[in-house]
Amino acid sequence: MAEQDEIYVVIGGEGFLGRAIVSALVERRKNTGSKDEIRVLDLRRNYHDDDVHFFQGDICCQSDVEAALNANGRTATVVFHTASPIMKAPEALHTRVNVEGTKVVLEACRKAGVDKFVFTSSASVVYSGKGLEYVDESIDYASPFADYYSETKAIAEKLVLEYNDKYGMRTAALRPSGIFGPGDRQTTPGALLAQRKNIPVLIQVGNNTALFDFTYVGNLADAHLLCADKLYSENVSGQVFFITNDEPIGMWSFMRLLWAQVGDNRGPRLIIPTLVASMILVLLKLLAAVRIIKHEIPFVFGMTFTPRYFNITKAKKYLGYKPRIRYSEGVPIAVQACLDRWSREEQQQQDAQNKN
Repeated sequence: MAEQDEIYVVIGGEGFLGRAIVSALVERRKNTGSKDEIRVLDLRRNYHDDDVHFFQGDICCQSDVEAALNANGRTATVVFHTASPIMKAPEALHTRVNVEGTKVVLEACRKAGVDKFVFTSSASVVYSGKGLEYVDESIDYASPFADYYSETKAIAEKLVLEYNDKYGMRTAALRPSGIFGPGDRQTTPGALLAQRKNIPVLIQVGNNTALFDFTYVGNLADAHLLCADKLYSENVSGQVFFITNDEPIGMWSFMRLLWAQVGDNRGPRLIIPTLVASMILVLLKLLAAVRIIKHEIPFVFGMTFTPRYFNITKAKKYLGYKPRIRYSEGVPIAVQACLDRWSREEQQQQDAQNKN
């Protein structure tokens, strides 16, 4: 817990992870009785909460960022930078937000005199497509990167760490793997849409012995708060930390946990051997290189049979991080939240059609 009242700014606070961080801050403020101020900077408002001050703006516009940092003549003390396009977004958007936007935000924070800055990076910054088995933060950045999202995240992470203790601001970066939970727009809905198409449930790529790490969004929010609270520690300041649920699992085993929540407990009828899958992946990479298919396709396909799990001892030791929500609890919450959102969206579409 922070020792004094803070002024938090959550950049991207109306998005998936950002909202989880905001909720965690609001809950902690209620539990501790603190007078922490919570501000959100985002392109649009998705939530209406009297406990949070919303600022509409673009992180590539320094005046927009400064407005959130310096509102009411009070400078933010802690900034969480969570804004990022989804993996399948165009390359130009990744460059604009992850690289140029992060530069703008860092400069605005330096100019304002922000004390602490926590950046949401990605475990993908060390992933080149080759297997990663229980690796820790000593591993080098990927070479080459598996996709453009990961490359721009790595560039942004380096920028953040360069600012540490150089202008009176302490910085650190968290590297989550496979985020899922309420508000998820990729992992959970992707799995459920695949189930509706039927074929992915019946055809399994690889033998499912390769382990992968997923991270429940509430646990990741906890890690952000812990990191901010401890940023003055020499073991946290200027550091990177892998954050996971600490529950390595076969990719297909995790998918079937999700599918089971909608009553689909079928096993695969066809298993593509890992060797054959590896050959298919080479072809997909070639097709992506000449832009015949989207850049994220080989990335996602490769992860279905390639090990990618991490040692989070460093986060446990120096942040005091411990996942609160296990898969057994988080998966049902994530699936129900996704189904509820789809139901609301379908109802909104129906209402709109009825009006016309």
